[in-house]
Amino acid sequence: MSVKITDFETWEYAHDDAPGGSHGGTLDPVTVMYSQNQDGSYNHNFMNVPCPFDGCGSVSTWPVGGGADAVLGQQLFVTKTQSDGCPCGQIAAGRSDGVPESHVRLNCNRMDGPGRWQLDDQPAVQAQAMERAAPEQQAKPVQFQTVYQETDGLIVGLEPAGGVGNDLKVAVFHDQEEYDNLMRYDPAYVSADKRHIVGTPQ
Repeated sequence: MSVKITDFETWEYAHDDAPGGSHGGTLDPVTVMYSQNQDGSYNHNFMNVPCPFDGCGSVSTWPVGGGADAVLGQQLFVTKTQSDGCPCGQIAAGRSDGVPESHVRLNCNRMDGPGRWQLDDQPAVQAQAMERAAPEQQAKPVQFQTVYQETDGLIVGLEPAGGVGNDLKVAVFHDQEEYDNLMRYDPAYVSADKRHIVGTPQ
């Protein structure tokens, strides 16, 4: 088992497979950081959780989809995005509305597919996308919501669970092709007519 956070209010952690025996305690959330790319930039798809136990030195890298524990892993990214923002620059630190979670959900779906998100009830887009090969599903329109910047159409989140503030807007789409475009383009944008998802701003 990885070094994992078991309580995101107290930042208690558990390291069950530590060399010499399992241990746990509390850690400083400042030490939990996004992984770095080779060029030194931070990658919002991976998070490093170090074990602070004296003499341990282990570091677990969690993917945005949650890895071995989807709920704890995804909550880790949501909590850090709320407090620290996202290194991609799309989410500012200290944001407490529905935008940080929607941003993590978008990254999760891009990495692991529409059925991976575990922090709330499965939205319609997940069930329909997973079963779209079935005739009865093909007859139903896929519906999903995106959070985007009105200034340039940049999509920063998927399926917001709360408000998105005055600086962002929500666009609703009803087409599997548009959902596929959202997964394909990174970054992705809402088109000028608000009907399509495209790979460049318009």
